[in-house]
Amino acid sequence: MCLCVETIRITDGLLPTPEILALHQSRVGRTCRELYGLSAGWDLSAALAGSPVPPELRSGVVKCRIVYGPSGIGKADYLPYTSPRIASLLAVEDDEIEYGYKYCDRSRLASLHRRAAEAGCGDALVIRQGSVTDTTFCNVAFRVAGSFPELWHTPSEPLLGGTMREYLIKQGAAAPRNIPVSALRSSLYDRIALFNALNGFGALTLPVGRIVFP
Repeated sequence: MCLCVETIRITDGLLPTPEILALHQSRVGRTCRELYGLSAGWDLSAALAGSPVPPELRSGVVKCRIVYGPSGIGKADYLPYTSPRIASLLAVEDDEIEYGYKYCDRSRLASLHRRAAEAGCGDALVIRQGSVTDTTFCNVAFRVAGSFPELWHTPSEPLLGGTMREYLIKQGAAAPRNIPVSALRSSLYDRIALFNALNGFGALTLPVGRIVFP
């Protein structure tokens, strides 16, 4: 049985807000039920309490990684984190890719990332069945050109339902929409935002014109 992982942002030694932690716990619970057939999910708070942030990592942004599977949950591991710089994206079609759970095995996503790197791009924007999904490590949202206040659309069928994506939808900051690849070639959207648990909304953005079509 495959293992899954939950990744949590720690800032200056502090955990995210209870609302954000609840979204992480909810995803673990769903994974345990749907993937492992367990009636209840493993307790993230117990894993975090059992492995506190080391004193030397209580400054700046830290990536907390907790691996779990059908037989239990591991300890929390911590690593310093720096947001990547993404200047362009390569649109890559993969009609068969599935990443509905946050698997430890990211080999297929890694291969798409390598393909983008070989083309001189920072990451791949994955197109499945003609519609936009995610990049290989972030959910995405697109700003409607000329909208004021700003209106952002996020793909209604992402590869992975990220916690930050769910938070943005609940807050009304982004609306789920089917985004066909043809929309990226039009003037409907002018910017793309990349975000996940470690990179907040607005931290990574670039013009839609920086999406490269092979």
